[in-house]
Amino acid sequence: MTDEQAAVPLLLGLLDGATFANAMRRNGTPCPIRLPDDPGARAALVDAHLRGTPANLTFDADRHSPWDERVDAVSLATFCPAADGRCRWIGIDLDGADHGERGLADPVHAVRTIAERAASAGLNSGLLVARSRRGRGRHVFLIPAEPATLADAVVGVAALAAAAFKIAASDVAQYGAQHAFRCADGAVARPGDAGSVELLPRSTARPRHGWALALPGAGAFAARGGGVIVDPLSDQPIHHECVPRCDQQAWSCFVEEARMALSKRDSASDPQHTRRFANGARKSDRRIDPRTEAFLEGRIPEGTRNNAAFAATANLLGCGVDEPDALRLIMVGADACGLPPREAMSAFRSAARAVAQRQRRT
Repeated sequence: MTDEQAAVPLLLGLLDGATFANAMRRNGTPCPIRLPDDPGARAALVDAHLRGTPANLTFDADRHSPWDERVDAVSLATFCPAADGRCRWIGIDLDGADHGERGLADPVHAVRTIAERAASAGLNSGLLVARSRRGRGRHVFLIPAEPATLADAVVGVAALAAAAFKIAASDVAQYGAQHAFRCADGAVARPGDAGSVELLPRSTARPRHGWALALPGAGAFAARGGGVIVDPLSDQPIHHECVPRCDQQAWSCFVEEARMALSKRDSASDPQHTRRFANGARKSDRRIDPRTEAFLEGRIPEGTRNNAAFAATANLLGCGVDEPDALRLIMVGADACGLPPREAMSAFRSAARAVAQRQRRT
């Protein structure tokens, strides 16, 4: 089996659930194309991408009727999210200095910090890194075990990038190392900057087709090193014969913890939020339990905190508090009580399921 044949399942996995992809036209500009529905035809298209061979493509640009066009070398990019609105991957596009002064001076160093954070979260099994078309930048894919909601994907990619930036800043402060996200002009990029560190997906306001990132292995760019899949740490070429995927539990925990951190930050900016919210709920519905208030204010002793988190969740939801607001309150209370976030989340989920089942029965 050739390297190209071995990579076909990998690229088909990145296109799973997609109706459209992006492709380079003969004039060198990217444009959406309709993907074949037939699995064999789709596999043949991916094979043409890997070999950089000609093909007839059906382009489908905004404000134009679809048209057929023959390209000299197929070069595909995949959209996030897929046609069903769920994300098979999240991505970080690290542009090199060949993109201009705002391109990164050392994208390989940036990849290492991302890989370090992914490894510490147990996500490294889902990392896929490839050189960009010009060979200087790097494309980082993180692939959950199951398709993620767009909201989870936005939180996940932002948290991964933010954590990598913290590692880069720590390396500078502790070891005098070069900042991993320093641009060619000497400034440090910001997470999400186009032309240096672009996050995909960027928001929950999805464009018509989504956001595109070039597929690895593009044969059309192989001559200058583009598209080659590399190891995240050594940057040496490697081969994946199947789709690398994150551990599902590790991904779920990572996203949940990112949401908790956002909730804590919001609450820290408004320290009276918890008390005012609980008081407001009590006035509108007089079933707020004193034990719930005790949990929210951190007055629950060790040994009873899990049960208190469960009871407080059920009480808040029973009072008509929206689930996202209830979750924020429970996480603030858990922090005040010293209850670990994962235990608090487990209690919250169990209570939310119990409340939903009770409501269905009534």
